[in-house]
Amino acid sequence: MFGDQVVAAAMIDRIVHHADVLTLKGASYRLRGRGVNSLPSVMMTTEDTS
Repeated sequence: MFGDQVVAAAMIDRIVHHADVLTLKGASYRLRGRGVNSLPSVMMTTEDTS
């Protein structure tokens, strides 16, 4: 959209500079009905906890 990664990064930085980060817990409404309880990047296996 911006054509240049540096310009895009600068624009995103300006937009989120004063933003508040919200951490949401619970099942994803977007993934409901797809047989997925959470995103793969946040799912933990028993191997990860050791």
